[in-house]
Amino acid sequence: MGHFDIAVCGGGIAGVAAALAAARRGRKAVLVEKQSALGGLATSGLIYIYLPISDDREHRVAASITEELLLRCQEYGPFALEKKWGGTSNGHSGHPRDVYQCCFSPAGYMLTLEQMVREAGVDLRLETTVTGVRCSGSGRLEEIEIFCGCEKEYISADCFVDATGGAFVLRMAGAKVFPETNYHNPWVIEVNPDDKQRAFTGDLHMQVMTIPEINGSMPQVLSAAEIQEFMRRQYQRIRDYYDAMSPEKRKNIYPVHLPMMPQTRKIARIDGLAEICTGEAGKRVEDSIGVVADWRKLAPAWETPYGALLSRQVRGALTAGRSINSSGDAWEVFRVIPAAATTGEAAGVAAAMGSEQNLDPAEIPVVALQQELRKTGGIMHLDESKPFK
Repeated sequence: MGHFDIAVCGGGIAGVAAALAAARRGRKAVLVEKQSALGGLATSGLIYIYLPISDDREHRVAASITEELLLRCQEYGPFALEKKWGGTSNGHSGHPRDVYQCCFSPAGYMLTLEQMVREAGVDLRLETTVTGVRCSGSGRLEEIEIFCGCEKEYISADCFVDATGGAFVLRMAGAKVFPETNYHNPWVIEVNPDDKQRAFTGDLHMQVMTIPEINGSMPQVLSAAEIQEFMRRQYQRIRDYYDAMSPEKRKNIYPVHLPMMPQTRKIARIDGLAEICTGEAGKRVEDSIGVVADWRKLAPAWETPYGALLSRQVRGALTAGRSINSSGDAWEVFRVIPAAATTGEAAGVAAAMGSEQNLDPAEIPVVALQQELRKTGGIMHLDESKPFK
């Protein structure tokens, strides 16, 4: 059995940010990812847009690791920030909106994320699945069981971060969660000489397939059966799109890469110590650990209460990304890449502080956590954001 200061479960953007934050504080960190690449929905799921970290005032509302991950997503691919947002005079973000965001090559970003994690000294376990947990009598998560190849291993840690996207580890540990309706909207990289929208380069572009929600939605995607049904519908939707073309047309328009994971936007949110609710945009939150822009429109940004990362039922762990306790319209805002990075970094720093001070994450003074996040450029409140220069 191996012991780590911090164990991060899930190698999407939230997990990468958490592992980087913990390791850069000198903590012994392990990152467990069930796929062979990092990035989660951003890469394996082909959701290739690093959405805005600027608000309706053209202020940068996130920095530190969140901004670093945005800047580095350009390394292997055709997209680049525009000059207004710190890029080049001929930079093209891949998206028509004039905000601080950028598209990226999913495969290229996999390479960057893996390099960042290795350079930080994180013990990276790819193709490794969390298959079980062990908790103390007081409900503290103490150990996870992992499986890779035909080998089983047990990992204990001072603190855990569940960045699986659906609170899968916390659920195994007994955490209560709330599901949400998901819909089928597959993104596929295809060759299409007739369509220049969402272009990567030449004839290669992203095809986003819409489907009426009345036919494509599922009330929840929590159980094994529901996950299998969601994937079946995802593949069927893609086939339906190409089957609607003539065989001759399919010789010129065809997929070259499909999403390698369920494109579920909202799986489960924890029953957290705090909840982010509809209508709280622009509201000051005293225990905020970061600010998240509204990716859908030019609108006030949202502050993020630390308690939304903490389960009421499970100790010794935090969550980050899509499974924090945000509901209603807030869940739509907080389910995307920048929010995952912001909450991931906060979870990683909090977990590291808990390990350093022998504290449960819920016992960490929020003021102290905010001070640590600010040391690397973190923005805690809306009035700390500044115009982009």
